[in-house]
Amino acid sequence: MKKIVCVMAVCLVLASCEKYDSGPITQDLTGRRALTDSETLLKINLDKAAQILADVIQDDAVLNELVALSREDREFYNLPFKDLMDESKSVSGSFRNLRTGFANGCTSSESKGNTSDLINFLAKNDCYIYCPYPSSFYPKGTKSFTVAAHPIDNDVENIGYRFEGRKMVQVRVNEEYADKNMVLLVMPKDEDREEMWKDYTDSQSDSKGDPVYVVKIGKVWCADYCGGLFEGELELKVARGYPEYNLSTGAVNGKMSTVIPVDYPRSYAKAAINGWTVHSNGGWYSEYTNWDTNWRPEKIQQCILVYEYDTVKESSISTSVGYKKDNLSPTLTATFKMTYSGDFLGLSEWDRDWFMRTNSHPEPGDDVKDSWTVRKTCSKLKMTTPLSIIY
Repeated sequence: MKKIVCVMAVCLVLASCEKYDSGPITQDLTGRRALTDSETLLKINLDKAAQILADVIQDDAVLNELVALSREDREFYNLPFKDLMDESKSVSGSFRNLRTGFANGCTSSESKGNTSDLINFLAKNDCYIYCPYPSSFYPKGTKSFTVAAHPIDNDVENIGYRFEGRKMVQVRVNEEYADKNMVLLVMPKDEDREEMWKDYTDSQSDSKGDPVYVVKIGKVWCADYCGGLFEGELELKVARGYPEYNLSTGAVNGKMSTVIPVDYPRSYAKAAINGWTVHSNGGWYSEYTNWDTNWRPEKIQQCILVYEYDTVKESSISTSVGYKKDNLSPTLTATFKMTYSGDFLGLSEWDRDWFMRTNSHPEPGDDVKDSWTVRKTCSKLKMTTPLSIIY
């Protein structure tokens, strides 16, 4: 009788593994940080969602819907669970099979707790499905995805799930894995991008001259991931250092403008890093945001700082700006510190006369993009700076 019980137990174990094979994946804990209780809960729920999503996308009807996230000319890279599960949202109608399949997967899941709470948790916490790279980056005909959740304790690597035949297996998902395999990531909430744009203003309050010279950040090219695969889209920040003249004292101080946020797609970074010219416009992303709305002749030297934002200790770097009230006045300079948090992508000091002279008339050795001279803050960060004159 004892032998029969053992055989039955083995059969039950094998039956439970028919669809899911955990696999002996061991993760290197180097560089991982300790999590709070709320972060641990987030990590667990993101992983539950990843397993359910990996199962749901085995349906061809769901895969066909995901083309909207993975095609080369995609209009968006992520799909919030809040919008997916809300049938009143227009985007939800485009992912009807995904919505139904994911809801059914939560209902039938053997995960602990109330499975309907998982959907509510994901929606309430602004979690989303993210496709970092389009299908055009992979061999023609590639359709299958590996699904992984953000690990929370790092941004480089986590366990992912894919099907081999009828079995779900675990794999190690990182940037190298994504080089050869299409991936979908289940991501936590990003920082509030709307707040960043609300905070962005041109810090100048000085009077405008005639004519008014407006300089924009045109197209941006960045050959750096600035973090691991789970970093997601790059949150580039562009700041301007400019001189402020004190009429009362005749002194000049250096000031830093509010940063310009640039949501730079990760797929563009991969194209830039690999030197691709066909995919993602060769890494050139169109931004076209005002950098200086009135670069007057008095501001003879300004500077530009670029970094990829991260919640790390604030750093600073010294730079100089220059001011010349008129042709008869002496040039006044000021050295001050510009601060940033994240990965430093360079700082350049721009002389106004040189900038105006070379912006559409490159010097020997300069690159040109769309008839504008390419500016660099470092070897990995380039941009165009279109200039217009407003009278």
